[in-house]
Amino acid sequence: MPVSFANLITAEPSPQARRLLWHVLSVGRVWRDEPEHHAGADKAGLHLFWVVRGSGLLVTGDRRLNVSPGQGCWLVDLRQPRSYLPDEGRRLETAGFRFHGPGMDAWREALGNDVAFAFQGERELAALQRAQRVLLKLVRQRPADWEWRAHETINEVLGRLAATRELFQAAAAPTPEPVRRVLEAVFAQPDRDWQAAALAKISGVSYSRLRDVFKASRSETLHDFLRRTRLDEARRLLGDPTLTIKEVAARLHFSSEFYFSHFFRKASGLSPTQFRREPLG
Repeated sequence: MPVSFANLITAEPSPQARRLLWHVLSVGRVWRDEPEHHAGADKAGLHLFWVVRGSGLLVTGDRRLNVSPGQGCWLVDLRQPRSYLPDEGRRLETAGFRFHGPGMDAWREALGNDVAFAFQGERELAALQRAQRVLLKLVRQRPADWEWRAHETINEVLGRLAATRELFQAAAAPTPEPVRRVLEAVFAQPDRDWQAAALAKISGVSYSRLRDVFKASRSETLHDFLRRTRLDEARRLLGDPTLTIKEVAARLHFSSEFYFSHFFRKASGLSPTQFRREPLG
């Protein structure tokens, strides 16, 4: 048998877990005596793995990464085509888990979208291996609260991933009051098509002044912030299968489904329909 999934356990999350929690989709080990190839978007989520024995190459997108025991862990975006290539004459055995959850697209973007990088260090590897053992036990035994405990375990892993990219560094200075007022308003109504006059009125300063202060304090333009916030809300609404794309466009205050689709494709690289066709997590 060139590839064996005999020691990989799959999990079927409950509807509530899919909607509200980080959830594990599979956990365990896979070994390969021959190359294993996958087309992009054939499975949902992210795959976090390390090498138990053997060595080889991980090929994803245009990246070719050497993988072997003790080097660390790799996080793979399963939307991308990927191949696991054992070195000639050596079995490549990997362990890890595949997971998904709310906000996955935002995490992909925050981590860099290529999401195929190594995590170095014995302490990090040991911590991720402990997390995998916890998930494996939960999936096998299925106690009453197993999905919540899986969520907490994956959340800890994401915290470690965030730390490697320094995503949550403390702000160097307090948020200026005009910016704070705008943030509060936008997060309260993320579906609104915010206009310059309304934002200036909320901030208490001119729009040109707000724009400059926002960029200086947030390291992104106000326009980019508004587009990203609206995109995140669009993704959330598109995740609700009871809503048509036309209804999502209306909730986001687009004048038509066409203009919403144009916005979504430009911002995310996918049409709303393509986004919905991705494998469910």
